[in-house]
Amino acid sequence: MKVNAAEEDFELMELFGQTVLFTNMRVDRSTVPEGLYAYDVRHDDDCTGEICEIKPSVMVNHWGTIICKEPIELDEFWHSKFVDKDDYSYLGDSVKLDEYINTDCYEEESAEMEM
Repeated sequence: MKVNAAEEDFELMELFGQTVLFTNMRVDRSTVPEGLYAYDVRHDDDCTGEICEIKPSVMVNHWGTIICKEPIELDEFWHSKFVDKDDYSYLGDSVKLDEYINTDCYEEESAEMEM
């Protein structure tokens, strides 16, 4: 089953230095607004819950879907990007897609860090 991105509650996550949306559901790509980028997330074969790879689509070991404002550069041969534990962190907040689109998460994070 795929969910509508506009109706889903997403977790905020930092991935490769970018604030992204994460859900452990499969997102119907036709519901992702133009100008945003969606990728599937694959977890490891041992099912430890660690993210290990980002791809346009994942069939096996699907951990979730991310949506981001900037594209993620994928390896030309594998059409994926491998992820290390240090490449991501969950930020502890949840938002709807429209909040993410209308908010500059980078500015908010910088302002919070200065306080």
